[in-house]
Amino acid sequence: MDDDKFPENWRFDERQRRSDDLDASKIRRAGPPAVNAPGVVLLLAGTLLLIHAGLQLVGSDTYNRVLLTLAFLPVRFQTLTEFGGQLLPGGEIARVTSFFTYALLHGSWTHLVMNMVWMLAFGSVAARRLGPARFIGLSMLAAGVAAAFSMVMNWGTGAILVGASGAIAGQMAVAVRLIFAHGGTLMSSLRKDLSLVPPEPLLRLFTNRSAVIFIAVWLGVDMLFASSGLLSGARIAWEAHLGGFLTGLLVFGWLDPARRSQART
Repeated sequence: MDDDKFPENWRFDERQRRSDDLDASKIRRAGPPAVNAPGVVLLLAGTLLLIHAGLQLVGSDTYNRVLLTLAFLPVRFQTLTEFGGQLLPGGEIARVTSFFTYALLHGSWTHLVMNMVWMLAFGSVAARRLGPARFIGLSMLAAGVAAAFSMVMNWGTGAILVGASGAIAGQMAVAVRLIFAHGGTLMSSLRKDLSLVPPEPLLRLFTNRSAVIFIAVWLGVDMLFASSGLLSGARIAWEAHLGGFLTGLLVFGWLDPARRSQART
């Protein structure tokens, strides 16, 4: 089905709610995202917090082994078999699993907290719309594509990719198509229940002034921090963020339960 032709009379079978006459003014208001976050978002955030806290309690040898096993490293796919004077742990299986497991690790508490804030705000919008299973599926796919983008851009280097921001960028892409639909704004839409809103068509999104400004500012800030070294000891993986965001934009049409319900009718 063409992603830019969203049926006007779509509905959610699970909720048995007709939405033929839906407009933006009828969307019910919700509490602040951080307070009203779906359970899957809170569970994911709690898991990431526990993992990071647990890794602060182990010795440096254990920490380094976990990092080199779960993090995404382009050198894992090259003929080079050593990194930092040690054989890379994880073996062949880590060549597959590290596309996803790197998102469970964070370089610092600041890194983790920043990601959690973005996920509570934008991931909550995506999770409400997609439901837990599709939300996790989207996050994993976005994380995998984000890692692939990072590998292409950092081939031949010793770069180490960690953090859930690639997955969160995919969640944010879904949220953007809902937040800026019907002339919505960022501040007004984040306090509304967007689970029943027809999304902004993909091509029209790039003629939506508010959406374009938001995307340009977000990506511009990413690239500024990446190139300026303003964050000492860390690098913003803008290419991973871009890969995750593009994934969310492109697959939302196939994951959206509203479209799937319409296709069965």
